[in-house]
Amino acid sequence: MAKIINTLNDFVSYVNTLYNSSSSAPSSGEEDYTVWTSLANIAVNVWENEEGILWNELFVRLADASDGDKTTVKAQDSYDVPSDFRFPAGGYVWLGDNTAKTAYKIIKQQELQLYENNSENWCYFLMDGSPTLEFNPNLTLAADYTINYAYYKYASKLSSSSDTFEMADPMFAVYFALAELKKEEGNAAELQLAQEKLSAMKVKNEMPTWLQEYSLINKTKQGFGY
Repeated sequence: MAKIINTLNDFVSYVNTLYNSSSSAPSSGEEDYTVWTSLANIAVNVWENEEGILWNELFVRLADASDGDKTTVKAQDSYDVPSDFRFPAGGYVWLGDNTAKTAYKIIKQQELQLYENNSENWCYFLMDGSPTLEFNPNLTLAADYTINYAYYKYASKLSSSSDTFEMADPMFAVYFALAELKKEEGNAAELQLAQEKLSAMKVKNEMPTWLQEYSLINKTKQGFGY
């Protein structure tokens, strides 16, 4: 089943229907459109930074990023990461092509001094104001190897009418916006619906994969003589 809404244009249309009871939604450049777009992005920010949860939708691979260095340069140790990079989501960076890949262990940058004279395959993410991927400077990397790693990204903001929400249920953004727009009128119903949508997304995000519970139960039973 597809999402009830997917794009910013869908969001504006739903907010217009529920708030103004009108079939004529505002267009880009109009005040309501600008304000509602800002509310959509505030909702994205609230969702993205929900305490104690990492959203499945924000785990991605370098290959899918719109920027960031994706191939090696001979004897170069430092590489740009994507602009939406938040932190690595794995223990290794892989270099190579097709099935001929080499794993480079990701170490923490505070452990760097322990590896000063080390010539093994390792790397780290330098997490300063402009993060970079740094490989062991004691190695000489070959050119044109594909760089591959997973990472956790910042949520994408919306500006164009065709921009899409990353959250599983963008109706959270709709009810969040309605709650803000109706603050002076009393927004209990919309606020409750927004909270319910957020809670439902959290439950789905933390659900185990298919058969995982069954496998764990079986393993537990085996440990008790089954």
